Amino acid sequence: MKTPKLIPFSLLLLATMLACSTITNLAAQPTPSRVIFEDSEFTNSCNTESTTDVERFAENGQFIMNVVTPSYVGWTECTDTEYADFIVEVDATQMNGPSNNAYGLIFRYGLESDEFYSFLISGDGYYAFTVDGSTHTDPEFLADWVESSAINKGAQTNRRKVVAVGSSMKYYVNDQLLGEVQDSRFTTGTLGFFAGSVEEGGVQIAFDNLRVSEP
Repeated sequence: MKTPKLIPFSLLLLATMLACSTITNLAAQPTPSRVIFEDSEFTNSCNTESTTDVERFAENGQFIMNVVTPSYVGWTECTDTEYADFIVEVDATQMNGPSNNAYGLIFRYGLESDEFYSFLISGDGYYAFTVDGSTHTDPEFLADWVESSAINKGAQTNRRKVVAVGSSMKYYVNDQLLGEVQDSRFTTGTLGFFAGSVEEGGVQIAFDNLRVSEP
């Protein structure tokens, strides 16, 4: 019979701690959110109705909004489904025009009220969160314009995200949390894009890789 080897208590304790740590780390990994809508072509989703003030069209796998007129805003719906609680993400790139602009996501767009929430950034590095729509002469700011170093300025791409659960809405740029607002007036609605000019027209924004997930 072989003589059993004696394992020092300190080594046994270390091995036990490492094993527990591995199990804990595996258990702590979050479950990925289930994707419920994706679009990276925009051939049949976003409304492409154009006017003399705002051009809307799909090109090269992106959805383009070109605000021709100075001091003008436009938006477009990109889902038929109305969402209540969700995570929405999209890449947005300023292609042309002045950096003094506004562009971003709209969500919980009510077809009856014709109002929505919007998370906006500008080409010169600012962000805001508003309530807007066709009945608004001016937007209602839930979070006024603030500058952030997380925003890529000018003709660069910014990844946008909003996490909406009940009355809570958190908003991110390039994976950095910028803020959270609480508002309960709109509980569900469609999703889409927003673009606006300020002093000069010709603001052209490209949207890509739209994804909606469960929160």
